[in-house]
Amino acid sequence: MATSTDLHLLAEGLRSLGFTVNEHERGLDFAKYGTAGTYDKATGKLTSSGFNELDTAAVKVAYSEAVVNSQAKKFGWKIEWSRNAAGNREATVQKRG
Repeated sequence: MATSTDLHLLAEGLRSLGFTVNEHERGLDFAKYGTAGTYDKATGKLTSSGFNELDTAAVKVAYSEAVVNSQAKKFGWKIEWSRNAAGNREATVQKRG
């Protein structure tokens, strides 16, 4: 994660993965089923107990989806998420007008 990460969108992404999230001036605290972590907005560092590479990848995907959803909303686009044949999430966007 980078220091340019949008804190609110990261929190939204974490919530979509089932984490409880506490936003504060330093960043975020999050927890779920014995896994707890923090995001420090000054350093852009995400740390946690119980995370592995797959968990980190899932957080990055969830954050990316939150960014896409936010931009779609900003421009008034309709977005639908589905899984393709390979099992990956993909978005279908319908632009207004």
